[in-house]
Amino acid sequence: MAGAALVVRPDSVVVFGLPEQMIPAIVASDGSLLDAGRFHVAARTGPSTVRGLYAAGAWLVWPIIGRGCGRG
Repeated sequence: MAGAALVVRPDSVVVFGLPEQMIPAIVASDGSLLDAGRFHVAARTGPSTVRGLYAAGAWLVWPIIGRGCGRG
């Protein structure tokens, strides 16, 4: 599932990691924040968001699949 986010380039992802590291990486890579919790962040992704998140220290990046996810 984590590798699928690199191959498929999804519109939205759930990122597991420290939000204080992930949020700046999302903004820097043309993504937008959807939701944040203690150890996860949901975001809409830009073309380089997933690789940028792994470079920023993300533990896992999972694609959000399905119409009801990602808040619209």
